[in-house]
Amino acid sequence: MASDFDRQALLNIFTTEASDGLLKLANALDPRDGSTPTQEALCEHFIIAHSLTGASALYGFTGCASLAKILARILEQAGTVSPAEWPGTVTILRDIVTILTAQIDNINQKSTEDPTIFEDLKARYTHLLREFEPTPPSAEPAPEEASLPDSYFRPDLEAEILEYFVPEAQEYLEAISSCLLRMEKDPANTDTIHQLFRAAHTLKGSAYTVGFQAIGDLTHHLEDIMGAIRDGKMQVTAELTDLFFHAVDEVRLLLGRDPTKLPQIRQEFSPLQQRLQQTAVGQAEKAPAPPVVTPTTALTETKPRREEFPVADPATAEPPAPAAAEPVTLPQPVGAKEVSQGTVRVSRDRLERLLNLVGELVIGRGRLEQRLTVLEQLARQVQTYKNRMLETVRAFEQKHAFTLPAATGTGEGSQSPLGLSANFGALEFDKYDDFNILARRMTEVSADVSEVMAQLSTSIHKAREDMGLIQQMTTDLRDEIARTRMVPIGSLFTRFQKAVREMARTVGKDVEVVFSGDSTEVDAGVVQRLAEPLIHMMRNAVAHGIEPPAVRKAAGKPEKGTVYLHAFNQHNTIVIEIEDDGAGLNIEKIKAKAIALGLVRPERAAEMPSADLIELIYLPGFSTSEEVGDQAGRGIGMDVIRRAVTDLNGQIDIETEPGVGTKFTLTLPLTMLISTALMVRAGDQQYAMPLPAIREVIVPPPGAMNDVSGRAVLQIGEGEALEVFPLTLLLGVETTPRAGPVPVVVLRTPKGVVGIAVDELLGLQEIVIKTLGSLRLFQGSCYSGATIDPEGRVVLVVDVPSLFKREGEKAFPEVHPLPEPLRLEAAGGPQAEQENVGILLVDDSLSVRKFIGRMLEAAGYKVQTASDGEEGLRKATATSFQVIIADLEMPKMNGYELIQCLRDRPETRSTPIIVLTTRAGEKHRQMAQSLGVSSYLTKPVEERALIKEISQFVSAPTAAKP
Repeated sequence: MASDFDRQALLNIFTTEASDGLLKLANALDPRDGSTPTQEALCEHFIIAHSLTGASALYGFTGCASLAKILARILEQAGTVSPAEWPGTVTILRDIVTILTAQIDNINQKSTEDPTIFEDLKARYTHLLREFEPTPPSAEPAPEEASLPDSYFRPDLEAEILEYFVPEAQEYLEAISSCLLRMEKDPANTDTIHQLFRAAHTLKGSAYTVGFQAIGDLTHHLEDIMGAIRDGKMQVTAELTDLFFHAVDEVRLLLGRDPTKLPQIRQEFSPLQQRLQQTAVGQAEKAPAPPVVTPTTALTETKPRREEFPVADPATAEPPAPAAAEPVTLPQPVGAKEVSQGTVRVSRDRLERLLNLVGELVIGRGRLEQRLTVLEQLARQVQTYKNRMLETVRAFEQKHAFTLPAATGTGEGSQSPLGLSANFGALEFDKYDDFNILARRMTEVSADVSEVMAQLSTSIHKAREDMGLIQQMTTDLRDEIARTRMVPIGSLFTRFQKAVREMARTVGKDVEVVFSGDSTEVDAGVVQRLAEPLIHMMRNAVAHGIEPPAVRKAAGKPEKGTVYLHAFNQHNTIVIEIEDDGAGLNIEKIKAKAIALGLVRPERAAEMPSADLIELIYLPGFSTSEEVGDQAGRGIGMDVIRRAVTDLNGQIDIETEPGVGTKFTLTLPLTMLISTALMVRAGDQQYAMPLPAIREVIVPPPGAMNDVSGRAVLQIGEGEALEVFPLTLLLGVETTPRAGPVPVVVLRTPKGVVGIAVDELLGLQEIVIKTLGSLRLFQGSCYSGATIDPEGRVVLVVDVPSLFKREGEKAFPEVHPLPEPLRLEAAGGPQAEQENVGILLVDDSLSVRKFIGRMLEAAGYKVQTASDGEEGLRKATATSFQVIIADLEMPKMNGYELIQCLRDRPETRSTPIIVLTTRAGEKHRQMAQSLGVSSYLTKPVEERALIKEISQFVSAPTAAKP
């Protein structure tokens, strides 16, 4: 029973709110102002009258409620009143306001209505007030839904207000939902009840403050009911919890501010308010009524038809707080961290733009780093050239710096003006000619180049240090901005628990949800896009995974099933595991359904491994449910879930065991914009492979690859083998056959763990993923996006699941030709054991060495060069090369002499030699062939022709180095 102090506090709240509202109406309805009010002003007046109607009914003052209802009806129709009729209408409105004000003052003094106050008004407006009866509102017919204006459900609030109010309100709703779920499990937990009360109270105050009347009204009644629970006047029941969840869902609809949802909101709002008010009335009826008519006792006599609009905040009704002592404030939601005074709200779009700019900065940083790498390479080349020049200068200086002229010279300019030649001997005075001067100048130039190279090396070293600092700052900036978008994934878990609760009740099962890792943070965009897929997976776990209680009991399991939801960080990814202790996937049922739908032939289905059969559940429209309902059996779900995960560059894996349960593992990047990928080369193009899909990278040793019925199978360790597919074949791009050690990227795919053979590993790189949008060229392709490499080239991001099955196509062929590189590797022949495929290019022309050398390096060959025959012979003697390419006309030792020397040496006798010369005559060709050359080409040579000639002697180059 409420104390006298509590009753008086409630009355003080009611009368204060009512008086304030009536005073606003009296001031607005000025008879001296003959102009008709605007529609917006009339709407505000209507809300005040409507709020007074509901508040009066709630506190048991039926006369005030009935008269305020008539006032609201007149205001609702006032927009159609002509200017000539408006003064008369104002007089009626002011008379009603005056009577209501007098009645409120009487209530404030005597705590009850005085029926005589209404008599004068009834006598003056008999026809208008014929419906006025101080009877319980429950006896009145329900009003039409159109009585509330659209602005009540969707107020015209400033964008700045919505920007901070909507996220804040959503946090309150999450806190309320979490408290409700905990309260349902432990109704006696007073801490949970107090937290729920405070969350509802704070949300109510926030809504009223910003002007969102509908939300304020709903949460106002939630607060009243929670106050009754807190005071021990009401017990927590399943029906009450359902009512609270219904109210939370309605508030979510209101927060969405979707105009298309207004009919649904109108249809649901009034019955929901009526149920809330009846719940409050019901708890009041159970309390004994004191002699004095108070709001509590009045509720026992009335059953209002709907919840109405309190004008102010009756939060002081919670005992033992004094009346009107608690102002409407905006504290943080329950469980939220305290916000410092320096906190500001930033829109998600602005954070998105900041992250985009950071992404561009990452690309620019990579481009600068690439330029710096090129400078370092050029510096090393200049150093090499400088050393060669020093050797040349040293030799030239030794030969010419201090030699005497062969003759003193003839002519007028040859004799020194001072006649020194006649006065000094050769050993007494050094004499210099042009060769001597050139030798000195070359020595000075060499010293200058050495000094400049030292400065250049120092500058490059410092630039590299600065680049490292920029990289660290960029990484820190990216992480900090990305962290502002991070939210605990536990914000989703509350929704999952509610979804499981409702689903379990629908299918008649007893299910418990166990969470762990709910504090794990992930990008808010990832959370938003994962919400629906994860909720569907949780429902699937209940509908398809958990057995009915009787079946579980017969199997020796607890009747209550359990769904586990676990989240944790792994490197730069977040892993979400959804596991149930149910019956596991029914493989035989999946097989039968696949045969019935014509997806596989019966004989093929009998041979298919379980992993391939499980993959069928991801097909659109595939469902093993025998009954079609709202929750299951429609075949809509797993294909959408996989698409949502792959759109996030994530991976989904399934583990199932009959009779034990099923576990789905989702591996996703922490952020949607910037991620880490493995850059590879296949054919002539570079591709990015998302890191979450990669298990490991292997360079198989000789003999590790085997040919099994036309398939390349790689043996890993002792007991694991996997099939290897060339990326070029999966992508349908052309490539030049290659041999040697083939890098293999081990991936987790819909076919299980498989290997992807690539031509080159380019290393890990931070990439900024750009969506391909609606480009028709890439629709249905195996690419999930694109990025920009440091050179400014577009690099496609591979969608791993689509590599093996594209929409509208059959699965990857079971038997396919083994590509040349894998065939050679699997054969284990001599070519597979070669560690280096080196080419020696001998030509006196620097341009030729540069052009041909880069051409061969681009094809993947390792190339060394020599500038003349003598240098070429020295290098061929010191190192074993696979092929030697030589010019014919060179200084010191021409090409014919070089070929003869190479053929005379046992180590190079069988080495293929290709002549590349401008001499196209038959005489030169025959001379070279007689010395034992392997091929004869003339300049200029096409790249394809040169590569083809080389491939006759060397199967293929190794992957070029980045």
